[in-house]
Amino acid sequence: MVLGAGRGTRLGTLGRTVPKILVDIGGEPLLARQLRYLERENIELVVVNAHHLADQVEGWIAEYRGALRVVVLVEPVLLGTAGGVRNALLQLGAGPFVVLYGDVLVDEPLAPILAAHRLAGATATLTVYEAESTEGKGVVEVDTRGRVTEFREKASEGHGAGLVSAGLYVLDTRALTGVPAGVSLDFGHDVLPKLIREDETVLAYRLLQPVLDIGTPEALEQARRAGAS
Repeated sequence: MVLGAGRGTRLGTLGRTVPKILVDIGGEPLLARQLRYLERENIELVVVNAHHLADQVEGWIAEYRGALRVVVLVEPVLLGTAGGVRNALLQLGAGPFVVLYGDVLVDEPLAPILAAHRLAGATATLTVYEAESTEGKGVVEVDTRGRVTEFREKASEGHGAGLVSAGLYVLDTRALTGVPAGVSLDFGHDVLPKLIREDETVLAYRLLQPVLDIGTPEALEQARRAGAS
């Protein structure tokens, strides 16, 4: 699932006219790159949720001619990251399934992440990487077994280096047990801390390279300069 329903407020004026998953990078929308990545990783079905400027997302998907089957779920009321995935469970099936944040560019092979998830019997697996600054990011604390012991969303304290969430998860449906349908809930604030408190296995999978988050004008410009390659 690609999370594409956010309002893109961090992108300023651009986010008011273009959905963040359709911003142009290297001559094509970000979503085109994400779908090409997921196709390369042998994904067959992708669910994209939409809310802000949803008609643009629906229009682009209607013209999509790639190999993937893509389903758009429009949220009349914004459901948040976890609420959006809960809303898509009928399409996603029994799992495990991959959740990719819509403003993240990643090139990590999925097969080893899925294998680690299954081997650990994890309820959720979070991809993480070492960041020089944790300010404004989802900060992850990990024990010696590689299990997540704490998750702090968009940390405002402790701006030094640390492990942060890459915005790519593998989830089993039990990760959303107890999440009511139609309610706005967030993974970072609501679901992940609850799973940790309940001693569910939340696994951290370390990426060797940082991901590229294009959620701010500065990061978007960096991606455009680099061609996001």
